[in-house]
Amino acid sequence: MVMPSRVVEVPRESCVADEPTSEGRATRGVLDGAFVVLDALADAEDGLGLTALARSTGLAKTSAYRLAEQLTDLGAVQRVQRRYYIGPRIGHMGQRWQPDPALRQAGQAPVHSLAVQARAMASLRILHEGRLRVICATVPNGLAYLSSPADAVSTARTATGRVLHAARTDSVVMLPDCWSAREWRRLRASVREPHATVVDDQDVFPGVCCVCAPVWSPDGTCTAAVTALFGVGKPTARVRDLVVHTARSIAARLP
Repeated sequence: MVMPSRVVEVPRESCVADEPTSEGRATRGVLDGAFVVLDALADAEDGLGLTALARSTGLAKTSAYRLAEQLTDLGAVQRVQRRYYIGPRIGHMGQRWQPDPALRQAGQAPVHSLAVQARAMASLRILHEGRLRVICATVPNGLAYLSSPADAVSTARTATGRVLHAARTDSVVMLPDCWSAREWRRLRASVREPHATVVDDQDVFPGVCCVCAPVWSPDGTCTAAVTALFGVGKPTARVRDLVVHTARSIAARLP
């Protein structure tokens, strides 16, 4: 006996991808607008008034005001005398941002060992959008606080900045003019030597000397720079060797 066939209906939602609802599109629009506002304020160290905020974001003034006030209520933006600034909540989140988590994991132990052996503050930093970004930093005892130059020219005057700029492989890069073209050529050639270090003898911060060495990846690009910072005094050959050894140790730990 032949059994009658059964037709099984499959619910539409199980085989067709959900299409965005009008509510979902509206939410996405609000989020996009909020990030446009935050991006504009992130580039404005002196804050923005409402008119300047609307002009910078391309939003209508009413929309810019509504988003800025909503973000202020959330702590993502702060308002001071009719000007808007990045708020404490975004600042806190930014402190948790890691430019390169894998590099940080590879560098933490060697950088701490350098600090202990050299009896100095030690750091691992990269160049990101023309600014020095800390991957990790430590001191033999206590908590490390590492100040960074506020502009690209001051960054390029530091030992760390010089190493990271000079080690870049892109030939068309515009190097900061705080050093002459001849000085940059000389540094770009010397920084690739096996035991190369760059010394900053109070060139940027009075009372602070630095020794820095590049961290090279297997493909020949500079991944980061290791720096030992200490008080006034010429760095010894031992300290320079420790910095180079630390850079090589980090390179060997990279995935």
